Amino acid sequence: MVLDSKLHRFIPLIDFIAEVVGPNSEVVLHDTSDPENSLVAIRNGSLSGREVGSRMSEFASELLSEGRRTGKQFISNYLSKSYGNGKFLKSSTFFIRDDDGETIGMIGINTDLSALSEAHRILGQMLEVGGMEENSESDSERASIHKMVLSMIDEVIDMGGADPMRMTIEEKKNIVCELNARGVFLLKGAVAEVASRLDVSEQTIYRYLK
Repeated sequence: MVLDSKLHRFIPLIDFIAEVVGPNSEVVLHDTSDPENSLVAIRNGSLSGREVGSRMSEFASELLSEGRRTGKQFISNYLSKSYGNGKFLKSSTFFIRDDDGETIGMIGINTDLSALSEAHRILGQMLEVGGMEENSESDSERASIHKMVLSMIDEVIDMGGADPMRMTIEEKKNIVCELNARGVFLLKGAVAEVASRLDVSEQTIYRYLK
């Protein structure tokens, strides 16, 4: 695997980001010209079990297509899922483009939400008022993820700039596509939640996702 010299200069940035975000966040550099061996640098790779030379995931390919289609410089704070251990992640992707505007690489940051949920649980115990029943770790983790998803749904709907009751079909489709790009529908129950917020049926959401 021969690394593009333009991408090689980003490797110190990968080291820098990993040092700043800490061991609970995986940082990766993809070479988009070689999907079968796209991973050219990775730090804190134990989160997903990937290593240099790993192929680009289907989800990463979808993000790449979205970046090329929209021209976005980055896609931030979307929900994803680790294919290594099934953990939910808060992820962001930055697109590296050459002088002609062609995407040649991607930098990804994936933060393990279970660690944040555990910190939330411990803080909750420290601030617990007598008589309140302690939630299990799994309940706390699910609650934190659910809260984040609800917040993400509200954020995307607000970006639409209109009351869902007055949105056109195309506007609702765009919202569903954006939520899908952020990985919201990886979470169980998300389809029902989005359908309720947009005042459509779950079947309609699945139809929009096709």
